[in-house]
Amino acid sequence: MPERILEVEDLTIDIPVPSGVLHPVQGISFHVDRGETLCIVGESGCGKSLTSLAVMDLLPQKAIRRAARLELDKSSILDIGERPMADIRGNRMSMIFQEPMTSLNPAYTIGNQLAEALLRHRKVTASEARDRAIYLLERVGITAAKGRLGQYPHQLSGGLRQRVMIAMALMCEPDLIIADEPTTALDVTIQAQILHLLAELQDEFHMGLILITHDLGVVARVADRVAVMYAGQIVEKGTAAQIYESPTHPYTQGLLACIPIPGKTERGAHLGAIPGIVPSLVGDMRGCHFASRCPLAHDPCWREDVALTPAASEGHDYRCVLAPDKTAASFDIEAVA
Repeated sequence: MPERILEVEDLTIDIPVPSGVLHPVQGISFHVDRGETLCIVGESGCGKSLTSLAVMDLLPQKAIRRAARLELDKSSILDIGERPMADIRGNRMSMIFQEPMTSLNPAYTIGNQLAEALLRHRKVTASEARDRAIYLLERVGITAAKGRLGQYPHQLSGGLRQRVMIAMALMCEPDLIIADEPTTALDVTIQAQILHLLAELQDEFHMGLILITHDLGVVARVADRVAVMYAGQIVEKGTAAQIYESPTHPYTQGLLACIPIPGKTERGAHLGAIPGIVPSLVGDMRGCHFASRCPLAHDPCWREDVALTPAASEGHDYRCVLAPDKTAASFDIEAVA
């Protein structure tokens, strides 16, 4: 039986705005096991990053977080207070933010920022924290690590800054790391190196990993399980093989249809696209959130709130009123491996 690291059940986030109440995350549930990679995927604005911030309890002050259950290693971290949560952040779970240049403090050296977490959470000397920082910088592929400790973030390239962020997240050997689009600002070669590095480190430290991304190519390479988000909800979840080989929700199929297939998609050919726009998440919403963009939408889709239901195979769920065989041809796609 896999060791459960994180359990999230019925997580909801509400944010008061001038025009009403914004509902960016609406009743989502997922879990992460030790040594497992869960990819949360979806287009910008679907609630992926807010979900990760909710787990870390780093939401904006006006945001209201609710959940039936939020547990780290079988212990509740829901509404435990700021001081206990501060003891967990950076220690038992860490986060790699999307843009390291805005996440690293420009006024402090790399060495200062790396050592801070270890000095905060462990009874170690400054010298021991420095040695740990050097080891992890070398482990994430940064040469001349000792000399880098005295440098400031602006003196490093984007790829090196991202590696520093990964090293910082590992300082206390956490059980769980949340990586929020860690390769977005990097070129393709560096992206591949960072993903390979994360996979190696996860295997070495045997930690759970949540990777948040909109890049389905990245997901195909690293995911054990996938949760597809749209308009604040998880619309489909399952193993990577289930999602790529048997996508059931029309939105998942639409995302896959947008990916060019090497050797099959001709140069200059039109890529797939999902028509329409994402609905507003302000105020009450009824029915399927994807109905206005779905080629299979019919009357019940607009009237009924849709729950996640089992698809054809175990552990594969989707949010649609239609049976899996009825959604199979919603978008013209070819499975990608």
